[in-house]
Amino acid sequence: MVEIRCKGCGRLLGYFEGSGRIKCQRAGCGAVNEFDTASMQYAPAARKAASMRNRATSSGVTLC
Repeated sequence: MVEIRCKGCGRLLGYFEGSGRIKCQRAGCGAVNEFDTASMQYAPAARKAASMRNRATSSGVTLC
């Protein structure tokens, strides 16, 4: 069994053996993590883009 962590936020997703695809359940992350424990290959996470409502400028102004 191999520990699988999200490549986007580092959250522990579980202990698995084999290959698969796991979506991170953390709010704001939602990265899809692909893994194959037999060849020890872990694909980089595809990060979900934040909506403009969640972004702010350096002066603190929230975009609409």
